[in-house]
Amino acid sequence: MHSIASIGSAGGAAGYYGKDDFASADYYAGENAADYSEWGGAAAEEAGVSGEVTKTDLGKILGGQLASGEKVADYQGRRPGYDLTFSAPKSVSIMALVAGDKRILGEDGAHTKAVRATMAWIEKNLAETRKDVDGKKVPVKTGNLVYALVQHDTSRALDPQLHIHALVANLTKGPDGKWQALHADKIWSNNTVIGSIYHAFLRAEMEKLGYQIETKGKHGTFEVVGVPKELMEVNSQRRAEILKAAAALGISSPKGLDGVTVRTRDPKLSLEDRDKLIADWREKAASYGFDGKELIAAALRASAAPENASTLQRGYAFMAEVVRGAREFVSNLTRTPDPLVDKGVARFASSPEAARAQFAVASAIRIHAQREAAFDVNRLSKTALDLGLKGVTIQHVTERIEKLVEQGRIISGVTREGETSWTMVTTREALQAEQHILDRIEATKGQATPIVNAEAAPDRVQAASKHELNPGQLAAATLIVSSTDKIVAIQGVAGSGKSTMLQAVSQTFEAAARVAESGGKRLHGLAFQNKMVGDLKEGAGIEAQTIASFIWQNERFLTDKTSPAAIEKRAEMKDTILAVDEASMLSTDDMVKLINIAEAIGADKLVLVGDRKQLGSINAGKAFSLTQAGGITITWMNENLRQKTDQLKTVAALANVGKASAALRVLGDKVTTHENPALHAAERWLGLAPEERALTAVFSSGRESRATINNRFQEGLAAEGTLKGEGLTLTVRERVNLASEELRYAKNYEKGQILDVTGKIPELGLQRGTFTVMGVTPRGKVELDHNGRRLKIDPQKLDPTIKRDRLELSVPKQIRIHEGDTIRWTEKDKDRDLQRSALARVMSIDGKGVTVETASKQVLTLQHGDAMLSRLDLGYSLNMHMAQGVTADKGIMALSSAETNLTNQQLFNVGVTRVRSDLTVVVNDQEKVSRQLDRNTGIKTSALETVGRINIDGPGSSGAASTGNGSKPTSGQTMSFSLSSSDLGSLPPLPRFEEKDAARYAKGGDDMGLSKKSDDLGMGDSAKGAKGPPVPEKNLSLEL
Repeated sequence: MHSIASIGSAGGAAGYYGKDDFASADYYAGENAADYSEWGGAAAEEAGVSGEVTKTDLGKILGGQLASGEKVADYQGRRPGYDLTFSAPKSVSIMALVAGDKRILGEDGAHTKAVRATMAWIEKNLAETRKDVDGKKVPVKTGNLVYALVQHDTSRALDPQLHIHALVANLTKGPDGKWQALHADKIWSNNTVIGSIYHAFLRAEMEKLGYQIETKGKHGTFEVVGVPKELMEVNSQRRAEILKAAAALGISSPKGLDGVTVRTRDPKLSLEDRDKLIADWREKAASYGFDGKELIAAALRASAAPENASTLQRGYAFMAEVVRGAREFVSNLTRTPDPLVDKGVARFASSPEAARAQFAVASAIRIHAQREAAFDVNRLSKTALDLGLKGVTIQHVTERIEKLVEQGRIISGVTREGETSWTMVTTREALQAEQHILDRIEATKGQATPIVNAEAAPDRVQAASKHELNPGQLAAATLIVSSTDKIVAIQGVAGSGKSTMLQAVSQTFEAAARVAESGGKRLHGLAFQNKMVGDLKEGAGIEAQTIASFIWQNERFLTDKTSPAAIEKRAEMKDTILAVDEASMLSTDDMVKLINIAEAIGADKLVLVGDRKQLGSINAGKAFSLTQAGGITITWMNENLRQKTDQLKTVAALANVGKASAALRVLGDKVTTHENPALHAAERWLGLAPEERALTAVFSSGRESRATINNRFQEGLAAEGTLKGEGLTLTVRERVNLASEELRYAKNYEKGQILDVTGKIPELGLQRGTFTVMGVTPRGKVELDHNGRRLKIDPQKLDPTIKRDRLELSVPKQIRIHEGDTIRWTEKDKDRDLQRSALARVMSIDGKGVTVETASKQVLTLQHGDAMLSRLDLGYSLNMHMAQGVTADKGIMALSSAETNLTNQQLFNVGVTRVRSDLTVVVNDQEKVSRQLDRNTGIKTSALETVGRINIDGPGSSGAASTGNGSKPTSGQTMSFSLSSSDLGSLPPLPRFEEKDAARYAKGGDDMGLSKKSDDLGMGDSAKGAKGPPVPEKNLSLEL
């Protein structure tokens, strides 16, 4: 485990770290192996410190003073430094401190080596200062630090806990050779990366000592095989006891916890009596039948290197180690080649660790590529390390990433300001997919026949509409009916009346058909969730379906173009305009599929409607934003019609331009603070009168906060009698949030999990069905049970090149439902029209089953044992992805700084724009939440933007908020460079051993069927732009 904290004062730190955490006497005495400290860092010698750390030297350095007495910085108001604490896994602490394996401790110990190596990486990659550039403070790399390593061996609770404090002074030497303050932002932001690097180094060191390792949990954490789980738990329980005692006393501060720790200790134990403390640890271990001696002896035997081996013997031993260590991967040699792993014996060219690193990096790329078009190299490295492959450290991973970039199999991004090299990478597939989108938009400009004459369109649209349209709505509807482009976009802020606009378009089509101006055009809506589909049907009055179902029904026509079904489909769709609602949620892959399918089935036009400032896709890409920056014909709807108060209008406007912290300030006393925001949000709702509850929605950001709200709702409603009966206990499934590639690793499977196979998987010998995970073998096989039949699978045999999800992993959990409960479906049942994420109400529970009323007012009874009774959950709270597209009169939103990734501007924008008249925001710490919101945009990455070929969300981009409303349709931002498929030819060539692929890439194609020209889909490649129709010029946008 790794943590980071600011050091409060130089003098206090020197006194604290110069001795044991709580001992008043000299803790490190005699020949105790824990008696160890040292100075480190490339700048330590110049600072005048080396060897053992003394209290005097530590106080000076943390105070900004060299050992010589020279003052190098004015520390007035500055932090003295940072405490990076590296805590060994509990089993490692037990082997070192209880079993007595001295090879782990001290100057030459495995733990110190791991910390030294981690600190060297931090110094090389994260050490920065700042310099003035054009009036701005810009970070610059320095590559040097001054730090003290101090080893301790107990936790606050006096449990065995080996840890080293790396005390990093707030000073570094800048490129100009002058001492300056350390700019530690990168150290803070890469905290979890540092933890993974440390664990990888320590894993490798422990394996060198002969121990077997089992990877556990997040951030590459692990335990030594053979140390009893019960012993590890009992040596970790004191922390829980301390927290329980502190809670009873109402104490939560660190200082207060220290006091509770001391007062609740076993009086027989004292750090001043080392022998008694160690004897107690060993006595506790003996009660579990463990002393560690046999485990140490086995490790010593395993680590003994063969002596006097010949060169040939060593060569055989080397190859045998590669095969043993990568046994789980050997099956891939005869299967579909992994495009990111060297072919044949080339992977064995350097070392077993380098060979394993190839697999680790390949998997990490696929894991990230599922969610993002481009990814930070440090985060990519962390993911590769967290897979836990034997001996793989950050050096191996870095070398492999650099090799893949050199070979052109992944593409490096442009170097950012203040950086000396690239920090982002993307894939060829992502680049080609994004370029294909832009190519098809450009190629189909001017290829559509206007439905209504451009000059007359505004009047005709308004006349056909049942509602008075504002300038933005009128401009958008005019664009759809009169544009000569096949693909157009409507950028509309939340609450701008997009449904009303689409209804006007549909009514215009109907009016045109009545006067025989067209052959009866129709608008067909596409949306992500069934709730959104229902809103399109009801609010816009048009046919609609989910995007997933549309793609599933029509994807076959990408290759089937001559069958009677294909001909019939083109005849059916030739007068159809496809309108995609909430288009910001489209991934790049989905956008590619929609564009290709629309061309293949002969759709008249594809209209993308959404708000790029709201939630993006769960999967990779920001396709809607890409189209706007890349030249799509577009108009804007910027008038907010939803919010009814000036305060909420201002909040919505600020959120829309990324000023979330300012929006919180505008809310004033509508922002309330509570240590558990989700719980307090639920309490506030329960405190409302029944009629107020019906008007008030409760929004949460993550899974945990939603569960907290749901459970508290149910408890409160049951206590007041709103829910009836004793209820029914159900075992339901909660999906495990893993990327497809992660399911190729046995470490992610646990006994009791449920594995759903959605289709035949030949390489695993699995048919469609549901399986229970019974366990994982030491050799990485997953044991499954299917209706009493046992089988084993090797998840590594899964074809890594198949993108679609074929496995779904979930964990069973118990919930209790009552008559009156609100539930939501977690999976769909097509036959009964039960849609995923749709809500229902429990009407009754009896011996026959559970009777529910669905959102569509359908009443049905699910008999006991019905599969859908395991595919539901409580449905009182909405997370932000479910909330997008929802409107409520009032709302309560819970935000916690602990949910770091979920506290971002896009989620905030969705939350604050759902309500009409009243909004309460509950936070755990307004200052922290505000900082996170300002720092975390939530914006997805783009491959083309990463390599510098387009500006989507950077300074001066089209991502800047538009001030116009009903602006004239435009062909997008004019870039200073030309975008075309031919640009891909300038990418680094593919490696020679994939020449056939290089030829295919040179033509602009890829595995998704992308091509430089898509004339075979039935559309031309004319690049002529369309002249936009006249639209109203009145600007009704909110002025800030």
